[in-house]
Amino acid sequence: ITKVIQTIYRGHVPNLAREGVFTMVYLGMYDLISNMVKTKRYQQANQHLPMQDVIIISSFTGACAWICNYPFDTIKSVMQSSKKQGTGENKTTISSAMRAIYKSGGVTSFFRGMGPSTFRAMLVTSARMLAYEKTLQILSD
Repeated sequence: ITKVIQTIYRGHVPNLAREGVFTMVYLGMYDLISNMVKTKRYQQANQHLPMQDVIIISSFTGACAWICNYPFDTIKSVMQSSKKQGTGENKTTISSAMRAIYKSGGVTSFFRGMGPSTFRAMLVTSARMLAYEKTLQILSD
């Protein structure tokens, strides 16, 4: 049963770091930029943003957040997919995953495949924030 639990939680720590960084950057930047746009463009901080502004701001902040957290995602993926040869066991730690990634091509290896993944993050974050803002607008009217 211990192996089952270890398998379920493999890569959990870098995943928590990834989610923490993503959420902090995404929501922090979204709030800051959307309030700046509301104040400068509409002269009211409590004004609802038009859909196109929500899409642009959330796509930008989602991309920034994904770029910041991508190394954590790479580490998590390596930890979850690595197996000790011949045993089928996974003994990959965060530091050994980082060393393996760095050894395979330096710092840029932590960002390999980031383009398509960032584009996907832009689509997901804009859809998510658009749904949130629209729900907020419906409930407050």
